[in-house]
Amino acid sequence: MQNALAYHKIIYDNGQAIDYEYVYVNKAFEELTGLKRDFIIGKKASDIKDNQFVICNKLKLFSEVATNGTEDKIEQYFEVWKRWYSIDVFSPEQGYFGLLYTDITDIKNLTSSLSEQKEVMKQITENLEEITFLMDVKTKAIVYTSNSAEKFTGISIENFYKDSNLWLSCIYNEDRERVVNRLQLIKLIDYFKYYNTYTDEFRAVDCKKQIRWVRFKCMPIRNEFNEPVRIVGIIQDITKERNDRNEIIKAKQKAEKLAMFDYLTRVYNRRAFFVRAREEFSRAKRLKKPVAVILTDLDKFKIINDTYGHDVGDLVLKNFSKIIKSSVRKYDVVARFGGEEFVILLSGVDLEDAYRKAESLRRVIEQNKVYSKKLDLHINYTASFGVTALEPKKDLALEDLITNADRALYKAKNLGRNRVECL
Repeated sequence: MQNALAYHKIIYDNGQAIDYEYVYVNKAFEELTGLKRDFIIGKKASDIKDNQFVICNKLKLFSEVATNGTEDKIEQYFEVWKRWYSIDVFSPEQGYFGLLYTDITDIKNLTSSLSEQKEVMKQITENLEEITFLMDVKTKAIVYTSNSAEKFTGISIENFYKDSNLWLSCIYNEDRERVVNRLQLIKLIDYFKYYNTYTDEFRAVDCKKQIRWVRFKCMPIRNEFNEPVRIVGIIQDITKERNDRNEIIKAKQKAEKLAMFDYLTRVYNRRAFFVRAREEFSRAKRLKKPVAVILTDLDKFKIINDTYGHDVGDLVLKNFSKIIKSSVRKYDVVARFGGEEFVILLSGVDLEDAYRKAESLRRVIEQNKVYSKKLDLHINYTASFGVTALEPKKDLALEDLITNADRALYKAKNLGRNRVECL
């Protein structure tokens, strides 16, 4: 979630700070406080002091930060939300200061003693703090960056101020050209004509030479003519989020792949067959090429199960599917259609060639034996085949081909099994 950010100008009278004026607030500040940008920009804090989000009792601290260019931090409890906030006070340029709000309610609730709270806060700010920076549009110089920039990059803040392009050296080589091209100032200014926030994700190399994924966000601070004069940026380490996202994607892809295959034979299941077969079928019709379907079924498979047990039956099914898979081309579609029935779709193959393929398979299976280590036994089995094909001039649906192949298979069974019939 984006941190609330407000940017202010100190108002002086005879060299003394008497008030401050709102120069810029982001959308997160509007959502947190209920103070809309159009209402608050240009307003003095004293004009809206009744709003508890307007901090009027820290003017001296704000003035010191704005005058000396230092940083500070305060904690504030907002009754309306019943939330604690840590507020970073920083000064990007003399006479101005910014406030960056971070919700620390959960941290406060974790500990009861003040010393423990300070230790938790110290750990969080040292390890999890986002990088924030402010760039001047006219000079293209970084006029402010948080200490976390040095912690992440190993480059001193003073050097960032001297050369605003130094941070580009931290972008991972393979991403650098793309990121640099997109973040050209002239392109950003044009982008901000239509959008308020620019977001990108890319890889960066940290001070330990480790590749980290970061999310980069920046937004403009505009003058009275609605022209960008400053660019506020936030860089967040999202390596864990990105890795988690990739793991979820991989797990989903794995699950989707597993859902397409028969768990026993490792060929496509019935649902996956129709998905893949329709793709090949449509392509064949579009290219006016023939396409054939072979439906095959193990003969007297129930007797094998009843005689030798289901473990042996599973061995036969695995062997049967392995022979089929190894006998067809990589782009042919093989699936377990149900029980001991398998289907093969051959793209670019006419009826005659499909018959030869089925007959070749029948002979290999007839001569094949499956060995059961458990029974120390070699088992023979046979299969029947029904073959049909769609010639380019015919207009049939995939379901019609499967029906015809099923009728041909039924005929092969009735004529004695262990044979090939065409329709």
